[in-house]
Amino acid sequence: MSNVSVSDVIAEIDRLAPPDLAESWDPIGLSFGSTKQSVKRVLIALDVDKDTIEEAKQKQADLIVTHHPAIFTSQKTLNQEDERRKQYIDLIKSDIAVYSAHTNLDAAAGGMNDWLADSLGIRETGRRVMSVSVQRGFKKLAVYVPDYASDNVRKALHAVGAGKIGAYTDVSYTLSGYGRFTPQEGADPTEGEIGKEERIHEERIEMMIKDADVMKSIAALKAAHPYEEPVYDIFTLEYQSEPFGFGRVGDLNEPLSASDLAEKVNEQFDVDGVRYGSVDADRKHTQIAVLGGSGEKYYKEALNKGATLYVTGDISYHGAQDMLRDGLDFIDAGHYMEAIAVPKLYEYLNQCKKENQWDIEILKAETQKDVFTYIK
Repeated sequence: MSNVSVSDVIAEIDRLAPPDLAESWDPIGLSFGSTKQSVKRVLIALDVDKDTIEEAKQKQADLIVTHHPAIFTSQKTLNQEDERRKQYIDLIKSDIAVYSAHTNLDAAAGGMNDWLADSLGIRETGRRVMSVSVQRGFKKLAVYVPDYASDNVRKALHAVGAGKIGAYTDVSYTLSGYGRFTPQEGADPTEGEIGKEERIHEERIEMMIKDADVMKSIAALKAAHPYEEPVYDIFTLEYQSEPFGFGRVGDLNEPLSASDLAEKVNEQFDVDGVRYGSVDADRKHTQIAVLGGSGEKYYKEALNKGATLYVTGDISYHGAQDMLRDGLDFIDAGHYMEAIAVPKLYEYLNQCKKENQWDIEILKAETQKDVFTYIK
């Protein structure tokens, strides 16, 4: 694919971090540029700042992809009497587009908080969303298929995500029976003859699908089904839903003390130092919670989900006191631990580049660093 546009890249980011998972206050999306702009180079960064913009210009990037949105507060003017507005004007003059995935990337399955959980050694099996912000529903798909074609239809549906329940994939149920039909004039039947009743041994295949996957599941079904007019049903499941939200809670691969975990956080994330507090220095933690960014206000949810230690950023003095009073150890890795998004998005977009045969270059920001400097 020789001509890649901003909208092409956005489509893939939205697939990883659906925009409807974002908080209502969050100004995610395209803040500069046009979806129609051509893209040859994409620069991935945590934030849009002076250094990032200069690096994008030097590397001739057409698009900057960030985690934190470039414009958090509304602008009443766009003059050059303010350093931040100067940066915005520089972006416009340089014709550089900016796209951000923020709380939608935080809440997404396989996004920010799962990346952090993986890095800390929180087991994927049994891992839970700490603070649920969105519940997505499920449907049940039932389709009638001649038995000789049932495997092909099943595989086609599984290939687009149907039949996935939690940590299990390729989940389905099958019933056997007979389908009856009489083709009429104008039909082009795979089985049977015009005007003659037909009786075919069929399977009824049932599987769960996410609400968001209904249309592509139907398309996959029709493409794989041998009949001209396949028969299928879609049922709404009232008490089945998939939670999305902030933070992750789960068991560690091995029990660790707060000090050992603090050292691990310092090694795993691109930070120069961490702070931690512990009720009991000898306590070994088996179940912990992690939430990227400013997560102090969510600490009771970490407690309620069974965590004995909480990893997050921007913990205040009084917030730390509250946590320790409630028996929760903590590690403050700072907001910059979310810089993990840069290598992870780099990896993801390079995979998209390969799948889509994009003729573009994906770059990681190299000049960005934490705003805090630590004395060692």
